[in-house]
Amino acid sequence: MKLTRAIAPAALVGALLLVGCSSGGGSASADASGTDCLASGSASSSVKVSGSVGEDLELTSDTPVEADKMQRSVLEEGEGDVVEEGQSVLTSMTLFNGADGSALQQLPASAIPVEKSGLAEWAYDGLRCATAGEQIALAAPYADVFGETPPEQTGLENITADDSLVIVMEFGEITDAGDAAAATGEPGTLKSDELLSKAEGKKVTAPDGFPTVKVAEDGEPTITVPDGLEAPDKLEIATLVEGDGEEVQPGDRVYVNYRGVIWRTGEEFDSSWSRGEPTDFLTTQVIGGFQKALEGQKVGSQVISVVPAEDGGYGAATLEQQGHQGDDVMVFVLDILGTVHADAPAE
Repeated sequence: MKLTRAIAPAALVGALLLVGCSSGGGSASADASGTDCLASGSASSSVKVSGSVGEDLELTSDTPVEADKMQRSVLEEGEGDVVEEGQSVLTSMTLFNGADGSALQQLPASAIPVEKSGLAEWAYDGLRCATAGEQIALAAPYADVFGETPPEQTGLENITADDSLVIVMEFGEITDAGDAAAATGEPGTLKSDELLSKAEGKKVTAPDGFPTVKVAEDGEPTITVPDGLEAPDKLEIATLVEGDGEEVQPGDRVYVNYRGVIWRTGEEFDSSWSRGEPTDFLTTQVIGGFQKALEGQKVGSQVISVVPAEDGGYGAATLEQQGHQGDDVMVFVLDILGTVHADAPAE
């Protein structure tokens, strides 16, 4: 699971980006280019809409829309080449309750990387045949999108696990990975040889009450919660290494290596170290436990962030989807390896 894909705040974005939270499972058919696409069905092909996707879209076709498996139908044809694995596609989305046609969420356009390893199966099936200008409708059982997450934990109102969902996507520009930031006006990117390999600077002793951190020669941290140490009920942050590089500002793209464990069990929750490479994200697109830990820090710093689920954390639904308790406290150690300021967009 990638960090930015687990911490998206909105319900649909969370389901879109949380790998493993849905089952998917529709059959496939080929589009005009020969790409193996998710098959259409009576439910998805019945969808009719009016308005702007991601803004004020309305479902105008008859309800209920009921799907016993995932279906994908093209509402408006696009043009040009089909998106390739690893490229990004500018995508706006609207989520409807198929039972009564009510709009549950409107999500304006954002660039989404089309990576099978980083998307829930339903989302990947919706995106992998995209062409610029295309508008599509997905119809799916609730469980194919939100898995075993109870409806009351999705943040969506008036929906049940027996309802089907209708998701309308509209695709814009398709860009290569290196060009995606430029297409959206986001900060630029750094190459691997422009990043620090680990935190470097003045070591600082964390205040009492924090877990202990031991660092291997390559910088990888081991986090240990001492026996009997009580978990805090609010977000706690401390600096372990004070770097002397550029200061991370709100909206910057920041590169980090991090490890996260569950306070109660010591079990690893998420880790870029385990994946073998740093990750990057915008500080304004992550959970509060990361945003507050990074903004104001300097490149080269190492920070420990103790994050209760409901105070800057992932939230109970995500924790339970991963097999933890909904009120578990997480501990993250982050090495800040580089940053690109928000006022420095990609060229």
